[in-house]
Amino acid sequence: MIIRTVTMEDLNDIVELESDAFKMTKKQTERDMIGRIENYPDTFLVAQEDGKVIGHIFGPAFNKRYIEDELYFKNHPNQKKDHYQMVLSLAVLPEYRKQGVATKLIEALAQEAIKQNRQAISLTCLPKLIKFYEKRGFHNEGETNDDIPDPTGVTSVNMVRTL
Repeated sequence: MIIRTVTMEDLNDIVELESDAFKMTKKQTERDMIGRIENYPDTFLVAQEDGKVIGHIFGPAFNKRYIEDELYFKNHPNQKKDHYQMVLSLAVLPEYRKQGVATKLIEALAQEAIKQNRQAISLTCLPKLIKFYEKRGFHNEGETNDDIPDPTGVTSVNMVRTL
């Protein structure tokens, strides 16, 4: 397995993975992914095995500690002055889960964030994923204020890993 920065050639694989993982339409996902690849390719990483994208992690740098809804709807190019590396998505194909792919993607993004002088990595997650992220160095900083509601009505939490 290799981890590398995304290219536009990865678009179809990424759209499939993201739309399946987050139950989104492929058309909307494709528009979102094109903008993200164009705006922050250095912090959009893919895991690849035998020429196939098996996972990805992405997000822009941001000047606030926590993710805000606008980051999901408006692509925010990375700025040198931004202190925080956001994670908008971490997804792995079902057949590759529980094999360390997600952990390797997180660590690769952490290394890139360190190179870019970011202070921390920030993400939101559902309560069922708190232990997963805590094992990877993130700390639960409480429920989100500005939340995209989960279809089941569960409120997400802010998770932050200091670099």
